[in-house]
Amino acid sequence: MTVRFQLALCLLFVGSTLQPSVAAEPSIRAMPVRGLQIGGTTTITVDGDDLTAAPKLLLPFPITQTLQPKSTEKTATFTVTVPETATPGWYQMRIATANGVSLPVVVGVDRLPQLPFAATVERLSVALHGSVTGSTVMETKFEGKAKQKVIVEVEAQRLGSKLRPILHISGPSRKQLAWAWATPSLGGDCRLETTLPADGTYAISIHDAEYTGGTPGHFRLKVGDFAACDQVFPPIIGTNAKTVELLGPGGSTVTLPAKREGTILRLDWPTGGAWTGPQPFAPVSTRTEIVEALPPTAAPQELPAGILGVSGKLSQPNEEDRYRLPTTPGAKLKFDLSAERLGSPLDVSLIIRNDAGVELGRADDGPGTLDPTLEFTVPEKTTSVVVAIVDAQGRGGSRGVYRLTIEPAKSQPVVNVKLFTPTGRVNIPANGAPVVPVIAERTNYSGPIQISAVGLPKGVSLENTTIPPGADGTLVVVKATGFGEATLSTWIGTTEIGNRPVTVRGHQLERIQPWLAQEFAAAVVLASTETKVDWRDLPDTTVVVPTRKIVLPVKITRPDPNTVVRLTLLTSQFVPLANGQPDATKAIRAEKPIEVPAKATDSELTLLVPVDLPSQSYDVAIQAEVLSADKKTLLATVFTPVRRLPVALPVALKLNSAAVEAKLDPKLGYVAEIAGTAERLAGIAGDVTLTVTGLPAGARLDPATAKVTTAAIAPKLIFPAATTPGSLSGIKLIGTIAPDPKLPALLVKSREVEVTVTIPAK
Repeated sequence: MTVRFQLALCLLFVGSTLQPSVAAEPSIRAMPVRGLQIGGTTTITVDGDDLTAAPKLLLPFPITQTLQPKSTEKTATFTVTVPETATPGWYQMRIATANGVSLPVVVGVDRLPQLPFAATVERLSVALHGSVTGSTVMETKFEGKAKQKVIVEVEAQRLGSKLRPILHISGPSRKQLAWAWATPSLGGDCRLETTLPADGTYAISIHDAEYTGGTPGHFRLKVGDFAACDQVFPPIIGTNAKTVELLGPGGSTVTLPAKREGTILRLDWPTGGAWTGPQPFAPVSTRTEIVEALPPTAAPQELPAGILGVSGKLSQPNEEDRYRLPTTPGAKLKFDLSAERLGSPLDVSLIIRNDAGVELGRADDGPGTLDPTLEFTVPEKTTSVVVAIVDAQGRGGSRGVYRLTIEPAKSQPVVNVKLFTPTGRVNIPANGAPVVPVIAERTNYSGPIQISAVGLPKGVSLENTTIPPGADGTLVVVKATGFGEATLSTWIGTTEIGNRPVTVRGHQLERIQPWLAQEFAAAVVLASTETKVDWRDLPDTTVVVPTRKIVLPVKITRPDPNTVVRLTLLTSQFVPLANGQPDATKAIRAEKPIEVPAKATDSELTLLVPVDLPSQSYDVAIQAEVLSADKKTLLATVFTPVRRLPVALPVALKLNSAAVEAKLDPKLGYVAEIAGTAERLAGIAGDVTLTVTGLPAGARLDPATAKVTTAAIAPKLIFPAATTPGSLSGIKLIGTIAPDPKLPALLVKSREVEVTVTIPAK
């Protein structure tokens, strides 16, 4: 699960504040025990704010919960019973009240008793919950027997803690028996497995790797004999796969269901055993998937031709896995070998040899990873190659998993779209209309996207749910026409290439349990608000023009005129990254922060518009946060209606025909004249410079026709006389203009227009 997503700059500081508050919504500050026992009862204490008199825990499976007496708005204690039918894994727990639903905390759910950390463990197996910050070292003891198997595991980093855990276990003589530190397969957490040498008292200690643990420093320490899954093998399953292997303590093999929907398959735990930790899953592949044959043979394993995925293990030190691939001389192939990216401990190398054993190519580390990528041209007279996979350090083991993909170097482009939102919850007042951005990351897909939701509270509906063709996203409006208790829902985007889930951007467990990033909490707030914010005479003809400012006037109605109102811009823009961060220079953004002082009813927010705007339109809305006079208390959050503003580029190209035929010129070669117009818009004048993309090698734009001073254009494309006859598609014409004569270097591009050129036979 790649994380290359980009957020609109305005969303970075909006984040979890998209909830319209009419009374203080609940929040969780700390939770000493972050786990629940399946088939048992656990005491859960929540330290937070605005928990009210009747809070409830919200989980994605049924529980029996009882709020204990003496609970307050700052502390609420529950006894929680989890049914035997619950599935072990990690889940998100929230607090729901009449004023809304909180942000989540992650809890572990399994058959282990869940207890606060104590100096002594009365019995194994158990999960102990505590916190380590700074240089603190925490220790607990238990009574062990000779030859008893004990597993000790810390869950911290994976649960959002800043603790970098180190584990030690010492025997009755206080001599260290084993220790463990962070491993990639555990996401920065650690585990040790040992067999006790004698009867007696054993001590387990936990501390930060540098004795400078940050806050929060919560952890979950599991001690005993349990089963867990760190990886699955094969790491990606094909349509013909029938079983997968769970790698980890107590590893096992599970049978796959015949019906597989979507790109991720959640795996059932094997029956029996004390399974704990994140629930396993496997991505589903659409290509031909091959698994290493066992037992290995002296001869290379034969592969079919085509686009492949090959999964295997380097199980022994200095093992070399070899595969024979049929090839076509002169073909260009791309090999991509993953191990580190799968959480494997291997540092793999890729070697290509011919059938005589002569090395033809080799690759080691790739950009930013230990995993290699190799583009390879098959030599003449070579009809097969042997692909070898080794560990660069000669290691191997039961978890030495790798996956190799093989495809043409210029294969068909990937077509996909990913949808995300900056928030995983919304609290809806009865008379409010909160706005939730849904942004689309498109890869060679420009079709429309329709957003819908499953599992919303009773009476809640979504509006403005269409992302237009080619658009970056939409600002979804959430409305409540009745009251329903808080629920967990899933938002879905329907596209021409299938359904896509809407995920919460940057979710801490998106790689470990991806469905948690698709969980969206919603609650209808009983109270209503009299605070209103609306547009003030914003013309229906308002458009977005690159490099031009836009003034958005608003009017504010508030019951208490002494409050202060903070205005924030929301847009549906997908902002490009610069050095891993949203590039402010390319964002539609507010010119400056706006605070509306007491008693004022009118205000305005000025937008700065960047040069490049690839979408045809963008949604905008303004979020108004009403603060107390001292600005210390958030009293309400309301939104303007959403406005979808069209983009008006300064220049638009129009062709007389989208297909032209080139003519042979004895001196130049084939010449194609592209007739049309360059229309200046938005009151902008000036020269238009034409450029062309998608030309074949050797072709060019005649420089004399590249600069246009009139409305008419007639650029000439020149192709070598040796160009093969036929139709050339994918050629695109672009016009560039300087909107401000005083800033000639500030250039704005038109939309691309595509033309097909036919090269006639001589």
